[in-house]
Amino acid sequence: MVVIAFTAAIGLMVGKIKVKGISLGGAGALFVGIVLGHLGLRVEHNVLHFVQEFGLILFVYTIGMQVGPGFMDSIRRHGLVLNVLSTGIVLLGVVVTLCLYFFTDMHDNVPVLIGMLCGAVTNTPSLGAANSAFAAAGVDTSLTGIGYAVAYPFGVIGIILVMILMRVIFRQNPNKAAESYAAEIAATAKEIESCSLMVDNQNLYGIALKEIPNLVSSGIVVTRLLRGDKIFTPNGKTVIEQGDKLHIVGMPEAVGAMEKIIGKRLETPITKQATKGAPIQVKTILVTNKKILGRTIGSLALAERYGVNVSRVTRTGFKFTGRLDLRIKFADKLMIVGPAEGIEAAAKELGNSLTALDHPEILPAFLGIFLGVIAGSIPIALPGMPTPLKLGLAGGPLIVAILLSRKRKIGPLNFFMASSANLMLREFGLTLFLSCVGLNAGIKFFDVLLNGDGLHYMGLAAFITFVPLAVMAVVGHLVFKVNFLALCGVLAGATTDPPALAFANSQADSEAVNIGYASVYPLTMLLRILSGQVLAILLISA
Repeated sequence: MVVIAFTAAIGLMVGKIKVKGISLGGAGALFVGIVLGHLGLRVEHNVLHFVQEFGLILFVYTIGMQVGPGFMDSIRRHGLVLNVLSTGIVLLGVVVTLCLYFFTDMHDNVPVLIGMLCGAVTNTPSLGAANSAFAAAGVDTSLTGIGYAVAYPFGVIGIILVMILMRVIFRQNPNKAAESYAAEIAATAKEIESCSLMVDNQNLYGIALKEIPNLVSSGIVVTRLLRGDKIFTPNGKTVIEQGDKLHIVGMPEAVGAMEKIIGKRLETPITKQATKGAPIQVKTILVTNKKILGRTIGSLALAERYGVNVSRVTRTGFKFTGRLDLRIKFADKLMIVGPAEGIEAAAKELGNSLTALDHPEILPAFLGIFLGVIAGSIPIALPGMPTPLKLGLAGGPLIVAILLSRKRKIGPLNFFMASSANLMLREFGLTLFLSCVGLNAGIKFFDVLLNGDGLHYMGLAAFITFVPLAVMAVVGHLVFKVNFLALCGVLAGATTDPPALAFANSQADSEAVNIGYASVYPLTMLLRILSGQVLAILLISA
């Protein structure tokens, strides 16, 4: 414990050192571990192996919990192009690795080669998956750590180099790219909008709000009704009268359709008109009451019971209208419209407790890890594979975490992890894993680097980093016409590399980089883990 803690502490200190804005981050523990392992610090092998695998499980499980909620949403929201490019980068990396296997002497050093693949794209979970496959086959996993370590430095530098070359060769101006991206988003954005409508359609007089054609199915929410000079929050049973004015919230197409059914749009919304009666307030409420999780907004009957309506719902960065069939999940943020006393009563029912987010539940986390390890141990027979494929201790917890975080609630168990708790466990697991990998690799690292083929490995690994990124960057620019900053985000996301993300963000003030990174990160992480393990199984059996 002294050795591991000392390695982790010094490694994290080294990882914070910045050179021209670039730092090693968590990888500092890897290189410090290599040095200390070389100097003779040792941990009993079985203990080292257990701590390494335990750290890996924590790391990948928390990654799954982080990316799971937005896994499919990111693909739907930002299209397939960015994920096609990132998938191309992953597959080209595999192709280059296979070329090195068949056309160089690396066929005699498969563990080192797979380690080079993982290090060349700075992807730690793929290293863990490969190590699991090698350990099952009785192969020395310290060699993968050596390959990872020699490839890692250019893995970071190479990504940034491709961005710089793209900028120079294609004469890209980051500030203009930021302006172009902002204009493109503004032109295509479909944000939730609101407006007030005069009820001109005489066919609606005398019927309940919920009976307005397509109102409920379109997701439109009527948040306020002005009758004479009195404004109030209606419910589905409120009967429409001549002269009523409705304030609605919804997506642009749905709002336009309602305008044709209900009546003309008012130039001045009723929310800005002088009215009598109890003032209508708007407040955002946090859902933390476990008893209501999984129920629909309509089933809560907030309008009938408290005189308030849910106009919008924010979940993991995505916004929805408060449609009646939307099921509530933990940590949803509901925008509530209504009188103060009604909002207060609704807040008590919904929970609205920030402290609930600061006290994560441990039971669901352990159950998720348990299920992940079981799932990772199940052999999957695939045509052409010499041995059954297992998701392993990296793939199993990752897949299970993605599924559970999307489901969010099963029975009494709430599979939600606050970002602060997630970050803490993720960094803790990553540091344990890399410290152990470094200590194990350090036994042979300097001998291989100085007296063996270390520099040769480093040069070959540079091809794994540079070629896929350069090829797909050119394809993204010339074929798909992807914005330069968004493309930089894809390059960083396809290698899951935070230093490259930081460099890309430093070029201009734009969300394009972060959106590109976040859009491809979940799928890339999954592909990296599976490709590393599949290659390890295929090549070690060849």
